[in-house]
Order: sequence, then structure tokens, then C-alpha cells
Amino acid sequence: MDTTAPTTSPSGDQSTDSDVGVERAEEFAREHPAIVKFGRIGWVAKGIVYALVGVLSLIVAVSASRSDSSGDATSGAQEASQTGAITRIAESSYGAVLLFVVAAGLVIYALWRLVTVMLPAGNDVKAWLTRAGYLVSAVAYLLLAWSAVTIARQPVGSSGESEDARVERFTRDLMNDGLGRAAVFAIGAVLLVLAAVFLWQAVSARFESQLLPGSVGPVSHQTLVLLGRIGWVGRSAMMALIGFFLVRAAVTFDPSDAEGLDGSLRKAASSTIGLVLVVVVGAGLLVFGAFCMLSAPKQRMVGADS
Repeated sequence: MDTTAPTTSPSGDQSTDSDVGVERAEEFAREHPAIVKFGRIGWVAKGIVYALVGVLSLIVAVSASRSDSSGDATSGAQEASQTGAITRIAESSYGAVLLFVVAAGLVIYALWRLVTVMLPAGNDVKAWLTRAGYLVSAVAYLLLAWSAVTIARQPVGSSGESEDARVERFTRDLMNDGLGRAAVFAIGAVLLVLAAVFLWQAVSARFESQLLPGSVGPVSHQTLVLLGRIGWVGRSAMMALIGFFLVRAAVTFDPSDAEGLDGSLRKAASSTIGLVLVVVVGAGLLVFGAFCMLSAPKQRMVGADS
């Protein structure tokens, strides 16, 4: 039995709490257009980072396809991760300035997500899980922005610990605790569940509800949705790879099996099937980056129940 009490809209129609939440979110956007326009800049910064990660992932795939059995041709390539993408920007002309610009954009995107957490929405489990996801996203991009600022302030040519090294060290330290092995397995399992959720996003195109109708220049709304679908497939494959190697690390009790995105791609690329998956990840993340940048003018600020 559905116990959700309908409410009456100003027009006299009955609507659910979810509908009211969406209406209130849209009302907030209408009352604060500057916040929405400013926040869309963050989508562009997010897209730049994802596009670079996609390019670096494809470089891993190309390097692996050219390697022979006598050596590892991928070892010298740029790290294929968000941190690697930030480092790649730092190595370009005016890299420090560009990094500060990207960092500012990522902070703006994180603030966008924090605002969406606080927007009026429903109180069911699904809405609260969505809020939690937005909050985690905001924290993650704030940390990435901090990494960009840190790298921008480093002397030219210096580099910090890689993502893979941090993941392996974290896994090794965690496994030294009594329940560490189970915790590593649980983290990997959560990432695999996220991979399934991301794949459902691609299949169902639920993200379309967060886009305003209409085209962006010559790019039609249908094309934007298609780019989004492909991008979410790439994100799903990325999460599946990292989750798989974390679960395997827990099962084999070998912390060296735990990898970040870069290490997961390089390990997967050692087999034919894995190489195909690496291409899917790289192409998908590149397309997702393009989707974020192109769809920025059409992104709506909506609550957790939209």
C-alpha cells in the first residue's frame, strides 16, 4: 500500500512529495540564476579532467598493443588517472596557471553538488542515498582541486606519490589490521555495485532529467543524451576494473593486486579481452568529458529526487 500523502499544487493538482521537491528545486534555480550559471563552469572543469583521463587511458591501450613479450612498453607512459590528468596539465605551457583555473572550476563544481544536497527533496531512502552520493562527489572534487593546487605549487619536474602507490600502501596498511582483508573486499564490492549503478545510468539515461531540453549549438539534445550514455558506460567499466582488482587483492591476500585506475588499466591491457576493456574505459571517459563540457549550458540544478 502506498502511504505517500499527495499534496496539492498551486494549480489545484495533486502531486507527490517527489514532485514538490523537484518544483522547489526549479524555483530555487529561477530565484538564483547566477548560482546556476556560475555552477555550470564547474561542469566544464570536470569535463576537462575526464577527457584527459580518457586520452591517457587510450595511450595505455595503444602502448600495450605495440608492446612485445620482451618488455613492458607502458611503464613509461603518463599515469592514467585524475591525478595523472592534473599532472599532464602541469607539464603544458602555462601549466601552473591552467591548474589554478581548473582547480577553481572543480571547486565550483563541488559547490554545485553541495547546493544540490541542500535543495528541497523527498525523504525516502533513495533520495537520501542520492544526497550521500552528491556529498561524496563534492568531497572528491574538492580533494582533486586541492591536488591541482598542490601540483601547481611544486617545482617543475617534481612529482608526488602516484595513485597506484597510494592505493597499494593503503591496502597493505589495512590488511595488517584484523578485519582489514574484509574491509578491502567490501570496498571492492562497493565499487562493483557502483559499476552496476553507473551501467544502469547508461541504459536508463536517468541523467537526462537533469538536462534542460534543446540543443547546444549544432549538437542536438538526442546527441547529448547519446554522449552521456557512452560516457556512463566508460565510468562503469572504470569502476568495475578498480573494484575487481581490490576484491582480488582481498581474496589472494596480496596488496600488490590492489591498484588505482592506472595500474588496473595496465594489468587489464596484458590480455586481449582486457585490452578491449581498457579501450572502452578510455573512449568512454573521453566521451564523458565531452558530454560534461557540451552539456554544461543545459545542466539543471535539481534536488536529490529528480
